[in-house]
Amino acid sequence: MRIIPVIDLKGGVVVRAVAGRRDEYRPIRSRLVDSPDPRHVAQRLLAATGSSELYVADLDAITSGNSVETRVREFLTVVGVTVLFDGGFRSHPSDSDFPPPVRPVIASETFGRPTPARSRWAFSIDLNDGAAVGNVGSPRSLAGDAVAAGFRTLIVLDLARVGTGDGPGTLALLGEIRKRFPDLELIAGGGIRGEDDLARLTDAGADAVLVATALHDGRVRG
Repeated sequence: MRIIPVIDLKGGVVVRAVAGRRDEYRPIRSRLVDSPDPRHVAQRLLAATGSSELYVADLDAITSGNSVETRVREFLTVVGVTVLFDGGFRSHPSDSDFPPPVRPVIASETFGRPTPARSRWAFSIDLNDGAAVGNVGSPRSLAGDAVAAGFRTLIVLDLARVGTGDGPGTLALLGEIRKRFPDLELIAGGGIRGEDDLARLTDAGADAVLVATALHDGRVRG
């Protein structure tokens, strides 16, 4: 099981997610790091987990629909690892704007249903307590459409559980997707309490898990 540390950016700093209620997000307080500066947080998270990947969400772009700010683009280029990046994309991003090692995340919350894509992109099935966010159909139909569109990486993210420590609520869905698409890269996120949840997600078929709060609180150590 790969642990992919998560950085949520808002107003230029790293914030702590609270069940998808983005107006309540505040600068991160952590056992790992004493500053919400993105570069500092990225360095500590990568060191703590030994990960060669990072997940970054630009909450300003996601909520406003505006383009990704220059300071965020600069941060993505200096991290030094592969970055799964949710920039609130409403249309397909260009390779010139987000070249490797950045891997754009096309999220159903902002993009809607998947359309033909590059294989290095990831598609995120965004949920609210198990139901797909917005008028996009069922999570299962989204998974099938994403694979048909050329995506080879799926993220299953329950926003209602992010930062809550309530445990993952996507085990059954992950199992169904894994059985249907055995060769897919499958990433889970939302509600991680500790090491036992990582084992449960592995058993359900996840290849990797997105983790933020449990790392900052010391409940997952990488």
